Amino acid sequence: MPLPVLCSEDSPPHAPPRLKPWRHAWSAVLIVGCFYVVQALGIFMVSAVGGAVETLAGGIDVGAQFGTVPQYKEVWLLPLSLCVGTLGAMMVSIDLARRRAVLSSNANGFSELLGKSYDFRNLWRFFLMGLALGFGFVAFTEYGGLPADDLPQPLFDAMISAPPSLQTLWALMFIGVFPVVEEVLFRGILFTGMSESWGPGLAGFMTTMIFVGVHMPKVLEYWPALLAVSLVGSLTILLRIRTESLVPGIALHGTYNGVLVMVAFLTQATS
Repeated sequence: MPLPVLCSEDSPPHAPPRLKPWRHAWSAVLIVGCFYVVQALGIFMVSAVGGAVETLAGGIDVGAQFGTVPQYKEVWLLPLSLCVGTLGAMMVSIDLARRRAVLSSNANGFSELLGKSYDFRNLWRFFLMGLALGFGFVAFTEYGGLPADDLPQPLFDAMISAPPSLQTLWALMFIGVFPVVEEVLFRGILFTGMSESWGPGLAGFMTTMIFVGVHMPKVLEYWPALLAVSLVGSLTILLRIRTESLVPGIALHGTYNGVLVMVAFLTQATS
């Protein structure tokens, strides 16, 4: 099934919907980069406003506590800023992708940019793959030859120290929001744009390398994370190529994140 061609809006109406190859990849990289810039701005703005409100109300300056284990009165600010920043950035990126996408004559719409739909009755295989990957990584780090991850993890620490209502919000973000966002950005927009430029093989490799690079802060702290991130990136891009859909990758990615969330809660409960 042909994918949409990414190009600029100023293409003449009579021109074929195809430009020089580098324009496709550049458009995709621009959209993904725009997401992370807008997300960072959203997180900063919500954190700054929340910190100012609590300071005026006689509370503690939350901005100074950002990235650390929050106290009870501050614990709402980190998930709120992350949620608002992520959803706002996704809206901006999708709108930019729509503006830069020129659909081929036999495309069904913008959804073709992100991959075709998938039969949900067959998703059980990808849920099992996510479970195997998640529990396998935990087993190797806890009982195998890989070192255990005992370093501070601000997001997971904030999740397990939050009250029950916010723990639910954190779990939904880790299991539902983040996998969907990353699959749409990397295996959807970025892979599609690079495929139009260099073909699916090189596009898959480049997309996975960029995906690993985005997670490099965690990898630099804990090198076994490179194995997990590389496996998730490689498996989801292979599923994208074979099925032409994002749904299997979202199922695998979300299940893998769900295993990590469950292990974090169990570890906290038994410690």
